Amino acid sequence: MEQTLFVLQGLPLERILIGMAVLVLCLVVSRILMKLFARFLNRAKQIDPSLHSMLRAALRFVLYFISILFAANVLGIPINSFLALFSVIGLAVSLAVQGVLNNLAGGIIILASKPFSLGDYIETDAVAGTVKEIGILHTRMISVDGKMIFVPNNLLYTSKLVNYTSSGARRIDLNLSAAYHNPPEQVRTAAMEAVAAVPGILTDPAPQLLVEAYGDSAIQYTLRCWVHSMDYTDARYALNEAVYGAFAKNNVEMTYPHINVHMN
Repeated sequence: MEQTLFVLQGLPLERILIGMAVLVLCLVVSRILMKLFARFLNRAKQIDPSLHSMLRAALRFVLYFISILFAANVLGIPINSFLALFSVIGLAVSLAVQGVLNNLAGGIIILASKPFSLGDYIETDAVAGTVKEIGILHTRMISVDGKMIFVPNNLLYTSKLVNYTSSGARRIDLNLSAAYHNPPEQVRTAAMEAVAAVPGILTDPAPQLLVEAYGDSAIQYTLRCWVHSMDYTDARYALNEAVYGAFAKNNVEMTYPHINVHMN
């Protein structure tokens, strides 16, 4: 800094005026470039609008810093000190806001790669819910019980993430059991009646009833059917209820663990 002041004191007036003119010219050019960049962002549909303000602020900082370096170079001021000072400040800021930068990087990655969109139901190792807002630092979600959850973007892009909505359809896997004296065809007929009674279940792929295992007290089945992603929860509960009525109507016994004792 002392070296900079010493250089300024020894400069002729005309050189100082030239330096100020260069600075003003650089600022004018920077302003023009900012307007052109804003137009580019408005036309670039592939860039998420949430990123616009952050990109403009980053470009403005770079252009202003370059303008100062140009003016300093014209005045004959060594710019190495500016670069060193900028490096030190940048290191200190990055260490102080490391967590914020991680979330910022996560937000940029999420907005660029689009692993989920607004309205998608997603699940990570720590949280699950419907996406309501994708921010730069946090993603806002609503859980199935109506809780508002603010999830750091760093957590979303570094952990395993399951998107249940993006494919458009979701499979229901319902575990059922029936007595051994009820043959699989009888159980299958009752299960298909339950499926037909629930609105919203898709016919393609076709519903299936599969024999899963032979248990101690009953045969274990898996009922599989597909629904639109948004109908999953309601359809699953409705199917659970419909199975009970269909099994009772077709005389299919839903067993529970028991032991048969035979005495001679």
